[in-house]
Amino acid sequence: MSTARDPELTRLLTKELERHLVSLEEEVAKRPAHDGELEPIRRSVHALKGSAGLAGEPELASAMQTIERRLREGDERALPDVITIIKRAIRRLSAGETAVAGSEWPDPPPDLAPGTLEPILRSQYVAELTDRLAQIDEALGAPSDPIDAASAIYRHVHTMKGAASAAGDEPMAWFCHGLEEKIRGGTSSGEAATATLQEVAKHRAVLGGLLDDPEAALATLRGTFGHPAPRPRTMRSSSRPSAWPEDDARADGDATIRVSAQSVDRLLDHVGGIAVARERVAARVVRASSQARTLRRLRGELAEALRLIGPPRPWGAPAAALRRVERAAQTLAEMGDELDHVSEQLEESDHALKDNAGAAKKLLSAMRQTPIRGMFARLAAAALAEARRTGRLLAIRTVGADEPIDRQLAEQLVEPCLQLTRNAIAHGIETPDRREAVGKPRDATITFSARKQAGLLVVTIADDGAGVDVAAVRARAVETGVVTEVLAEAADDQTLLELLFLPGFSTRGQSPDLLAGRGIGLDITLAAVQKLGGTIRLSSRHRWGFEARVDVPIESGLATVLWVGAGGLEHALPALHARGIRLNDGPEAERVPHLAACLEPANLDRAPFVVDLEVGIDTSEKLAIGIDAVGATEEVLVRELSPLLRGMGPFAGAIVRGDGSLRLALDVHALAPRARALGRVPEGRVSEPPSRPPPSYSRR
Repeated sequence: MSTARDPELTRLLTKELERHLVSLEEEVAKRPAHDGELEPIRRSVHALKGSAGLAGEPELASAMQTIERRLREGDERALPDVITIIKRAIRRLSAGETAVAGSEWPDPPPDLAPGTLEPILRSQYVAELTDRLAQIDEALGAPSDPIDAASAIYRHVHTMKGAASAAGDEPMAWFCHGLEEKIRGGTSSGEAATATLQEVAKHRAVLGGLLDDPEAALATLRGTFGHPAPRPRTMRSSSRPSAWPEDDARADGDATIRVSAQSVDRLLDHVGGIAVARERVAARVVRASSQARTLRRLRGELAEALRLIGPPRPWGAPAAALRRVERAAQTLAEMGDELDHVSEQLEESDHALKDNAGAAKKLLSAMRQTPIRGMFARLAAAALAEARRTGRLLAIRTVGADEPIDRQLAEQLVEPCLQLTRNAIAHGIETPDRREAVGKPRDATITFSARKQAGLLVVTIADDGAGVDVAAVRARAVETGVVTEVLAEAADDQTLLELLFLPGFSTRGQSPDLLAGRGIGLDITLAAVQKLGGTIRLSSRHRWGFEARVDVPIESGLATVLWVGAGGLEHALPALHARGIRLNDGPEAERVPHLAACLEPANLDRAPFVVDLEVGIDTSEKLAIGIDAVGATEEVLVRELSPLLRGMGPFAGAIVRGDGSLRLALDVHALAPRARALGRVPEGRVSEPPSRPPPSYSRR
């Protein structure tokens, strides 16, 4: 069939699009949320697909076909997409253009959207693509033969395309197909192979983004090539790490690890010990129940003995009654001894259960551990590849490479750290000639380091490049309207550096290489780290270096907290931040910010207690907070906050107490700036001498 455009058919198609747009908008507006009834909308899309084909608009017909398939699969995210495509088509047809602008890879087609992978396939699919990406990173690292490296990468990309198609991951399949075509024939010579390696290194960040967050990656690609992108998600400030990660069930379910048979056997031994201990506890519970029944029977016998004794008599109580009472008393004494013995045995069993559970937990943790040098090797390979692509000379240095970390945490940290690494090379390190001109060695140095402290894993990526020009950041922030000129002048360097995490913010008006360095954006990088409960902190010395520090909790979910009271409420304070608690009375009493005032502005008396906090890794980051009551420490399960509560205060999560009540866990990093701000207020919101007793709290 000819695809030539006929003016009359184009006019009729425009009218039909306008008519269907009205009906679709009405249908979407009146249908209840998530009622699952998509058939009327699918029929409209099907009709438009045929009309577009007849009018010589194959791109629009293809887009409608994709939308129709998504609707048939129950994907409600297709509803706003189809309305957007129709509106855009009407505007273009009215302007005399084709309904859908032709797009060339890597500009995504307008109808391309992430699908929903079958859970049974997703785990194997993610594991396979993660492994392929690691092999691509290795090939990009320091290839002895560029032709062999390019050939291996071509095979990996081809395999990824097939795996994505089989799993139904259309964005990944589309991107791999385009990349495969781009590097086809790239092994014909050493020069072609080198160009292939540079091309793949340029797009490597997008591959990782499409696997981790395809929706955000597609939005970034569309923004890069001038198409409207979905509104970026709201990000928390980089200075606000959660003490516990958000619950990401998808990540937990997708992870796979390899363990030795010996480790599994040892774990099963400990699990067997737990089972035996539970059986012993169950048997002793049966014994305790039997003894309780005996005690109830003896109570009845004593009551009968008292009945036989009857009223007082001059000659004393009957002998039979006395014998009954004597036997009952003796049995009660024996039962008391037996119950004491059972209690001791139950306590021993409890200790055995605790020891076995602790050993099993430690062994499980050890099974999941891997030296961080594996992640550092991938970062080094990416850094060297980016340096070759951009003409930089680079030396790699590692510190703490033998630090063991959780395998799943390592996998989740790879992509954010890759983005930070490429960012350092592409936007920080100077060319060899430029370095030599300012008195630096021609070879730049990038340092990867890792350490553990205060329950956190700290990974730093530091370079000795040009750093960030804070003055340029300030000027760009004012120019783009991010902050006013007055606020920009008052902001310190750290605050200005955090502007780099805003979606789309850059000191470059339009970078010539938008797919390099930042890849899918520092805002997306920060979001990936925040999903792990962590944060990214930036520091820079202009012209002399830049450092990105990633702080993430070592363990997730369970946390040890200190219960504290303030303003009549009870809150959980992460115990790893508490350095000590002291009374705050007498002539030595301090005026410190009150916790309740940090949560809600109020005039408060001086707190009877002060808790000293370590805010972060640096020992210089200390803070004192006033509280009304101190409870016990407890290991609890911290749950993710609902979106409604997440922005209402410095809270990291919610805790359900044993009585079913809900308590909020404090985020010390978010609490610190509030407390410091209150500390600068001369009167009214700091703790004053006590004029009334503190609120009543249960002292745990």
